[in-house]
Amino acid sequence: MPPKFALFIGAVFVLYAFRSDRKRRLVSPSGIFWPTLWYMTVSSRMLGVWLQTWGIPLPGGGDAGGGSLIDASFFLLLTIIGFRILAKRRFEWSAAFRANPWLTALFVFMAASICWSSYPFVSFKRYVKILGSVAMAFVVLSNDQPLESFLTLLRRCLYVHLPMSIICIKYFREIGVAFDWSGESHSWQGISTSKNDLGQVAMLGLLYFAWEVVRQWPRRKWKNLHVVYLLMAMYLLKGSEDAISMTSVSVGVFAVMVFLRLQMLRSRPAAARGFTRLVFAGTVSLVSLILIHSVVMFSSDSLFGHLITTFGRNITLTDRTYIWHDVYAAASRNPLMGVGFGGFWIGREANIPWAAKMTWVLGQGHNGYIDTYLQVGLIGSALLAGVIFSTIPKLLRALDEDYDFACLRITIFLTILFVNVTETTYLRGDHHLWFVMMLVVWIIPRPSATNDDTSISVEPVPAEETADPAPAPEFVNTLS
Repeated sequence: MPPKFALFIGAVFVLYAFRSDRKRRLVSPSGIFWPTLWYMTVSSRMLGVWLQTWGIPLPGGGDAGGGSLIDASFFLLLTIIGFRILAKRRFEWSAAFRANPWLTALFVFMAASICWSSYPFVSFKRYVKILGSVAMAFVVLSNDQPLESFLTLLRRCLYVHLPMSIICIKYFREIGVAFDWSGESHSWQGISTSKNDLGQVAMLGLLYFAWEVVRQWPRRKWKNLHVVYLLMAMYLLKGSEDAISMTSVSVGVFAVMVFLRLQMLRSRPAAARGFTRLVFAGTVSLVSLILIHSVVMFSSDSLFGHLITTFGRNITLTDRTYIWHDVYAAASRNPLMGVGFGGFWIGREANIPWAAKMTWVLGQGHNGYIDTYLQVGLIGSALLAGVIFSTIPKLLRALDEDYDFACLRITIFLTILFVNVTETTYLRGDHHLWFVMMLVVWIIPRPSATNDDTSISVEPVPAEETADPAPAPEFVNTLS
């Protein structure tokens, strides 16, 4: 099939998927377009990268640390729009900060750390992007139906991301496939920037569409378009035969198992809380062991060494321990407060001595907890720990208010903790899982007044399309 024709077929399929939402009379949360645009961008590639891919020169150029002017302008514009929407909704900032003291303290310390960053202007721009992710998350959470807003955002992004990734892998391999340095093996990255990012998006697709298919199976069975999307997510999660991402597969299995178990415990909230605490304790124990391993490497004959090799890893976690050893040495000049938010992975000589001999520059430490330490030191790491440990009780209490939303938030929260064992998503305003984490961890007050921006509007449906008697909003009414 000619690549352009395949792209056309994919575009028609995506449009049909969006139209199917309208036929089922799913609600359209007000203001959700802008967070969806943000999420689609950070879950794929920056706008400047796409323009370069299409042969369009970037205005103002760009640099390794600061990004392109068009990307900076794009995110700044969305940030302003987000704050504008919140202002119209009379969003209660002070109440949100009081309800989330650990998050507030972390963001304040991140802002203060810009002062001792070696690249304060770049750190400031990255901090503005971090604030933009929070503003977009607040736009979603401040709607009258936050669960439906969250799911609409996720669903619309997956409608585009999954089929277009497959098309790029099959027909636009210069975009969808990444080759190793020898050129002999390749990995799928789709419209994402790496195989792990693609795996994380596929994991969210697997989680969401599996839930949708099971829930609607008695009524729609194989007629449900989401069955096709579920198969797409499973296909992308597997990855190429040359480079199957065990990280992505293990993350996908972890998320689905946690979510399904919580759904099974719906009628036993006490057991659901106990299960959540158990998984949380196990994940924290794994994180602790990995952090100890990054400092004092365990032997391959140790119990932990056998555990690592059981999951198809070598004792160095694919050479990650070598990276951790060197970055610890590079950051040792300021262990208490770090080198400043966003200021570590910039430049070669400033951070990694052996990078000068490489033909590429590493942009993360492949561990979110270590990368947090590198940027904001022990103080910032302690604040992140405070965020993590204070979030679980809030989510457990939320089970009594909205079980489905709390179930989804708990699953995603635990999964993000697990992902950051071998990847970095914390403190990255341009990473899709950081944005999703903002949707999960912030507890915000409900709007004090109802206005046009907080209302939920239902798109008009022609008479011939109303044969399906599905309730609206379908997702919430069926499970709540």
